[in-house]
Amino acid sequence: MATPLTLYVPVSQNPLIQAKLPELAKGFVDSVRDGLNASKIVHYARLALIPNLKGGGYQAVCLITTFDGPMNPYLKYFWDTPGTQAAFKGIAAIALTPPKPPVKDLNGFENFINKNNLNQPADLYQAYTQTVKQIIGAPSPAATAKKGGAKAGAKTTAKAGAKGGSKAGAKAGAKAGKKR
Repeated sequence: MATPLTLYVPVSQNPLIQAKLPELAKGFVDSVRDGLNASKIVHYARLALIPNLKGGGYQAVCLITTFDGPMNPYLKYFWDTPGTQAAFKGIAAIALTPPKPPVKDLNGFENFINKNNLNQPADLYQAYTQTVKQIIGAPSPAATAKKGGAKAGAKTTAKAGAKGGSKAGAKAGAKAGKKR
C-alpha cells in the first residue's frame, strides 16, 4: 500500500532566499534521484513552488511524494541517505518558521515532516497495489504483449493450417464460389 507525503513549508520572504528558490526547485529532482532510485520504494516525487498570492516571490515549497510502506521507516531511510538528508535540511533551513530545535537528528526530522505533512494514507486514491519493487521487477507491458502476441499468432496459424485453412479463408472461398 502506498503512502502520500505532501510536505507544505511556508518559506522565508528574505529576498536572497526568494531569489534562489527557482534554482533550488529546478535542481531538486537531480539532487535526490540517486537516493530515490536506491530506496526502491518511491513511486513519485516532485517539488512545487507555491506563489505568493499578492505580489511576486513564493509563499511556500511543497514536496509531494508517494512511496511504499509507513511514514517513519521512509523518513529514516532518507535521513540515513546523505543527499536526501541535505535536501530536507535545506527545506527546513529556508522555512518561514524554522523548526526549533533545528533538525539535527532523526527524531527532529520526523517531527518536522509529520507536523508539516498535509496528507494521511487514507487521503490517497490508489489504482494499483504493486510496490515499486514489484513494478521494477515485472516485465514491461510491451515485452509481454510482443511475446504473448507472437505465441498466440503462431498457435492460431498452426491450428488453421492443421484444419486446412483459416475460418476467414473458408468464408472468403465460400463467397467467391457463390459469385461464379
